[in-house]
Amino acid sequence: MQKKLSTLLNRPDIWQGSTSSTPEPGLATGYAALDKALHRHGWPTHAIVELLCDHTGIGELQILLPALAKYTQQQRQLVFISPPHQPYAPALHGAGVLTSQTVVIQAASTDERLWAADQLLRTHITSGVVIWLTSPVKHQQLRKLQLAAQANKGLTVLLRPRFAARETSPAALRIDLSATTQTCVLHILKQRGGLAGQIIKLKRPETLITPYMPVPDLPVHAPARDAQTKNLARPTLLPADRSTDTDNVLH
Repeated sequence: MQKKLSTLLNRPDIWQGSTSSTPEPGLATGYAALDKALHRHGWPTHAIVELLCDHTGIGELQILLPALAKYTQQQRQLVFISPPHQPYAPALHGAGVLTSQTVVIQAASTDERLWAADQLLRTHITSGVVIWLTSPVKHQQLRKLQLAAQANKGLTVLLRPRFAARETSPAALRIDLSATTQTCVLHILKQRGGLAGQIIKLKRPETLITPYMPVPDLPVHAPARDAQTKNLARPTLLPADRSTDTDNVLH
């Protein structure tokens, strides 16, 4: 019986709250207030991190980029799986992410996205994996992905709708993400070994809080329409070729 219990406790997907071992330091998030609230003073590695939000473009990628940029700068690969929009290379570059180390994979179904993530994590060819999921996920699928992440030293992030908060998850860290005009609001729902319930507010980048400009107010380029322009645009007529097709063939 004791042997079976020891075998069970040695499984990589079993965590003991009473363990006295010192946990591995987290990956610095790039935000002092968030690092202070997290148990390992950064994003947990060897585990799944879930960010729950119902809308894209509210800062969900902004809070991940400082940590992910470090991976690419160390010549380690970053993979985005099924992002809802094509990642904007100049913005990634501005955040310090090397696009030469960044790969985008598009997968249609939830099963395909999870399979791709599982394969990447198990082969250890990536250090940062960010997966966008829009449909419900079975608990068994999350446990399988958690086991794959357990053996990987990088950061594994699932971006899921907020309704997923009602479901159980083996993720080491779950954060509900919302936004105001000026800030991103992070509510820690669960963190393994640390306190939950904390709320952190991070300032949004200026590019995300620029006032909306109505379409009629946008500048419009109006090309010149003077006579000279019209003449230049008119096709030039060439002299007619007096030869015939028969002449060309014979000579």
